[in-house]
Amino acid sequence: MKKGLIIGKGWLGSRLEFYLEKNYTISTTKRNSNADNCYSIDFNNYNSQKLTKNYDFIIVTIPFGRRNSIEELNLRFNHLIEFLEGYKGQLILLSSTAIYPEINEEITEESISIKNLINPYYFIENQLKVKYNQLVILRLGGLMGDDRYLSKYLNLDNQNLNQMVNHIHYLDVINLIQKIIISTKNNEIYNIIAPEHPTKREVLEFQLKGKINQPKSKVGKVILSTKIQKEFDYEFLFPNPIYFNKKD
Repeated sequence: MKKGLIIGKGWLGSRLEFYLEKNYTISTTKRNSNADNCYSIDFNNYNSQKLTKNYDFIIVTIPFGRRNSIEELNLRFNHLIEFLEGYKGQLILLSSTAIYPEINEEITEESISIKNLINPYYFIENQLKVKYNQLVILRLGGLMGDDRYLSKYLNLDNQNLNQMVNHIHYLDVINLIQKIIISTKNNEIYNIIAPEHPTKREVLEFQLKGKINQPKSKVGKVILSTKIQKEFDYEFLFPNPIYFNKKD
C-alpha cells in the first residue's frame, strides 16, 4: 500500500486524510498532536525536525495568503523545505486561484504572464518549484461544501454580487488529488475550479430563498479547469456552485 503524508491538518487536510486513508497509509502534521500517525510540527517555530520516513507522495496544505507577509511566509516555507530535505517523491502543493489578477477574462494556467501573477501566491509556488522540480501545483478556487457555503459569509445586501464565482467543492478536490496520485504526475500546474460560473447573487438567492433569477449582468474573471478535465477525462461531481450548500 502506498504511503502518503499530508502537511497541514486543517479544514481540507483533515478531510483529505479521511478519504485517502481508505486506500493509502496516511500520516499528517499538526502544530500539536498526540496521534501516532501525526507529526507535531510548527513551521513558524521550527526545531529542525527532518522527514524520517519514506513516502510515495506528500501533499502540502499549509495555508498562505495576503494576510501573511512575504517575510513570514518565507520563514515558514524555508522551514518546510528544511523538513523535506532530499525528498524525491511526488509532491503536491495546494495553492490558490487568487494568484490570478482581477481581470474580466477567461484564465487558463498559461494565459497570465509570470510578471502579472499575484504575491505571495507566486512567491511560494516558485520557492518550492526551485527546490522540487517534480512539484505539482493545484490552484484551487474558493473551497465549498460541508459547513462552507457562500451564504455563511455573504448576504444579499453585500456589494458586487454580479461578480462570477470561481468555486470548487472539496469532494472534487479530493477526487482529483487521488487521480493525480494514481497517475504519478510530476511537474504540472492545474486549476481546479467547478466548470460553471454563476454570480454571487445567483448562489445566494438559491441558498437563502430557494430560487434563481437570471442576472442582469456578470463581471469578473472566469478561471478554467479545462486542462485537468481533459487530461483525466474528469466529470465534476458538483459542476455548478449554485448547488453547493450546507447539506452536501
